[in-house]
Amino acid sequence: MEKINFTIKHRARMGRTGQLQVRCQALQTPLVVHAGLTVKSLLAQEIAKLGGQAIKQEAFDYWLSGTKAAEFGDLHQRLHWSGLIIGDPGTSQAYQWAKPRGKKKDGVRFHDPQLGQLKFYTPEAALEWQKELGCDFVTSFDRWSDYYAPVDDLKAAATQTASWLGKPTDGILASVVGGGLKRVRMISAQAASRQSCAGYAVKGIGNNVKLREQVRLLQEVLTMLPEQGLHYLTGNNSLEGTLIAMLAGYDLVDSDCAVVEARHHVAFVQTKRLHLDKQHFVTDQRPIDASCQCPVCQAGYSRSYLHQLCGQGAALGDRLLMVHNLYTLNQLASAARQAISADVVHDLAAKWAIDELE
Repeated sequence: MEKINFTIKHRARMGRTGQLQVRCQALQTPLVVHAGLTVKSLLAQEIAKLGGQAIKQEAFDYWLSGTKAAEFGDLHQRLHWSGLIIGDPGTSQAYQWAKPRGKKKDGVRFHDPQLGQLKFYTPEAALEWQKELGCDFVTSFDRWSDYYAPVDDLKAAATQTASWLGKPTDGILASVVGGGLKRVRMISAQAASRQSCAGYAVKGIGNNVKLREQVRLLQEVLTMLPEQGLHYLTGNNSLEGTLIAMLAGYDLVDSDCAVVEARHHVAFVQTKRLHLDKQHFVTDQRPIDASCQCPVCQAGYSRSYLHQLCGQGAALGDRLLMVHNLYTLNQLASAARQAISADVVHDLAAKWAIDELE
């Protein structure tokens, strides 16, 4: 992994902007990390042209193939991607496949449903695969548990995750888990804070958590972590959640919301959503957003045409909406950076009717 430098530039309330120097590029934060569903739906070059600068790759998906990591080669070359690649162990799938007794102190044992084979995924394998694949950042192994899991399960996950942090490594993001329990999150955060690492990957605060609770917990967790180092929120798939995390002080935020909502025939239009499968769009000849500079709006594809594609279940309709939504999401990240730099965070939050931010 190449040397990476991160410098905080501006602060506004809990929000902050920064500069991330990697691979001869200076990336401005906060920014969106386009996760697996997006990368599987659009070419990396398309993501870049729509303003994307960072993507996530889960080592588990590659490890599961049974092929040696070296045979995949560097992911920057494999995906034709010159931006930032953040690695993740991808443990959630392994844990969901595992039976209770498969949750071991040295990893997770599970049956691969596709091959019917018993497999054992370890922290060492996850870290090594991320490095071998050429990820710019690697994320420590974590024991996955649902946000609403019983207290004992959350405690076990936090304790186990802390034990896997291991020796400090350049470019590593220390995983922080614990559901919604403050004392459990504290265990995980304190263990991560004792490491000399590039940053902290906050996990387990997803869309199954109410937005108001997300805001409270996102802010609370950051008070437990050092200010220096990257703050990375994983597993967020809502437009509002992505914006809130950026304004609350997270430098990197996972999001597949552009693709998820496109598949539900939804287009982002500033602070609103258009459900293009609704009947009243059948004769609407306007573009999705007349002020939008994305390729779809600039080409003049009408709401009526997109409505038709949605009604037919055409893959083209989903694709066009993905392109528009992804561009809009990256523009929102740019707006967040500008709001923080100009110290007008609450103006942007008010525009989105977000009143929970401190």
